[in-house]
Amino acid sequence: MADRGIRQLRRELVEHEFETRAVQQSAPEGSKGDPATVGTIAVALGGAGGAVSVLMAVLKDWLGRRSGSQAIKLTIGEDSIELDRATAGERQQLIEAFLRKHESS
Repeated sequence: MADRGIRQLRRELVEHEFETRAVQQSAPEGSKGDPATVGTIAVALGGAGGAVSVLMAVLKDWLGRRSGSQAIKLTIGEDSIELDRATAGERQQLIEAFLRKHESS
């Protein structure tokens, strides 16, 4: 199920002309895998403009359609924010604060 959701997210990102690639993660030997990193995707943001706001809109929409078992972790440089069990309003506030923090990055 998670794999299907990740494929759907990648299709939606590509439809909005974002360059994406899967990030290969390996689980420690003998483990059953880490469900939090099963579907890691890197998204390249080039240039300025509204790319970040479009990306955030796509991610928020995708998260809003999920059952709650999937999360998105946004990373800029060494700073990260994870969006999983927050309400839609809380996600909006978290994303806005995170983006304000990195506006000049």
